[in-house]
Amino acid sequence: MKSILISKVDLKNLYLDKKLTTYDIAKFYDCSQGTIWKRLKEFNIKTRSSWNKVDLSKTKLRNLYIRNGLSTWQIERRLKISRGTIYRKLIDYNILVRNRAQSHIVYPRKNFNGNKTKKAYLIGFSMGDLRVRKIYKNSETIHIDCGSTKKVQINLISKLFKAYGRIWISKPNKVGATQIECFLNNSFNFLLRKRVLIDHWILNNKKYFAAFLAGFTDAEGCISITHKGLAFYSLGNYNSRLLSQIRNQLLKSGIESPKLTEGKTKGYIGKEGYANNQNYWSLRLNRKIHLLKLFVLIDPYLKHPTRIEGVKKAKENIKMRNKKYGNINMNSREYE
Repeated sequence: MKSILISKVDLKNLYLDKKLTTYDIAKFYDCSQGTIWKRLKEFNIKTRSSWNKVDLSKTKLRNLYIRNGLSTWQIERRLKISRGTIYRKLIDYNILVRNRAQSHIVYPRKNFNGNKTKKAYLIGFSMGDLRVRKIYKNSETIHIDCGSTKKVQINLISKLFKAYGRIWISKPNKVGATQIECFLNNSFNFLLRKRVLIDHWILNNKKYFAAFLAGFTDAEGCISITHKGLAFYSLGNYNSRLLSQIRNQLLKSGIESPKLTEGKTKGYIGKEGYANNQNYWSLRLNRKIHLLKLFVLIDPYLKHPTRIEGVKKAKENIKMRNKKYGNINMNSREYE
């Protein structure tokens, strides 16, 4: 936001001697009327008194502007009082005027509730499937967006964030992809950092890691049955270091998987017309006992309907195979 340089002498000359309005002065300096009224207040320049005749009490203005979150434009339309007068009243009553970024917020927003388990889940999900940014440096909006051809994914993202701010969803484009955008306040700034690896506070707590992995699984995972009738779990991502970190963390919990596999996808152009600039890596679990241990870990935190259904079908598949072929003790309640 640019700094407006206005001297006390110049402002007194324009406002008191030349009798210019705050609107004209603001136009001259290429700034808002609010800025001019702030400067008049700061320089203790006495304002013209005719506006004081307007019947607008401090309590009424505070309720409209602060409690109800109305803009000066909205108050002007509601009360039939000029916006300049409303600004003068705000300054006179020492009511904090919203800055440029705050004034652009139209829809109500709520703070993130601070739950670390939910925070870990959202970090995992965002590392897999979301772009998180601020449109400009001093913005007070965390902008989250994602494009997907899968409606269930768009619906999940909407469900995750709709309680906290405005959600916009596009119509599907020519290839069937839908864009979703979420507009949140700064309590979601923990999603802004461009992470390559998992935060230590998540790694050092089994519950938080489980929530993180559930979020990443909802974004990038697959839980299904192969054409040969075998249950499996897989994660795919371009970040091999992250997948290796997940694999090592699972090993600490006794959940084993083969080494990562690398797909030669660099240069491949997907159905949406974008070329991959690096190879794609996969982590996969196939063995029944380790699949069941994994499901115990992440199942309480999964939110994606397809993943939840995948776990259910995988468990049924394992139970059927055990009944038919044996090889694993299914008596333990934790695997039921």
